[in-house]
Amino acid sequence: MSDLRFSFPACVIAGKGEITPDDVGLMRRHMWPDGIISRYQASMAIALHDCCATHCPEWTEYLIEAIAEFVVWYDSPDAGVSSESAGWLLERLSDGGAVRSPVGLEIILHVIDIAPRVPGFFSAAALNQLRLALLPEPCGAHALQRPAGRAVTKEDIAYLWRILRRAVDGDTITLARGELLVLGQIERLCETEDNHPGWRDVALLAEMASRSDDVRVGEWLRLDAELPYPDGVAA
Repeated sequence: MSDLRFSFPACVIAGKGEITPDDVGLMRRHMWPDGIISRYQASMAIALHDCCATHCPEWTEYLIEAIAEFVVWYDSPDAGVSSESAGWLLERLSDGGAVRSPVGLEIILHVIDIAPRVPGFFSAAALNQLRLALLPEPCGAHALQRPAGRAVTKEDIAYLWRILRRAVDGDTITLARGELLVLGQIERLCETEDNHPGWRDVALLAEMASRSDDVRVGEWLRLDAELPYPDGVAA
């Protein structure tokens, strides 16, 4: 992004290192009156966020919504995120596979929330943020939002299901190879005896999916009567 040049009012905002509600209004009127509708605009917005130390809630909300909607509805055909678009977004938000900021991670998660479909490597990259947080030297945005330690927490389980719920399609659950590989690596890293009980459910799903192209929801749930239903799965 070295070819980016901030114009007014972004150049003034970058100089003071803070984004206020008034700044958000200025940018929406002068820079993005029609919203963020190009990769150049999206890259500039992300770069501006990265160079400012302080951000108001109005800015983070706008950035998450605007970038995710651009990727899903403008940059990809048929409202399904293309591999090229997904790769572009990951490059803008990550360094060495680790998402730089919590807001960047929320953009990725919001894309997963609203897109009819995303490439398997994109959701695998989101899952990988938990693996990075469980390393002996944690890194990435998810590591900044969880307690230290190598046990899977309740919050980690909520994070995983936000990504994995899109694997549920009708009465079947399908996981991409990349998703399975990352879940397997998480299993090897985490301290099993201290994990939240919900991790057992995720590990069981991954084990079953690794042996089949898809898993019947009812079959998975019958293996343990106490398994919780993921969001969107009916009994």
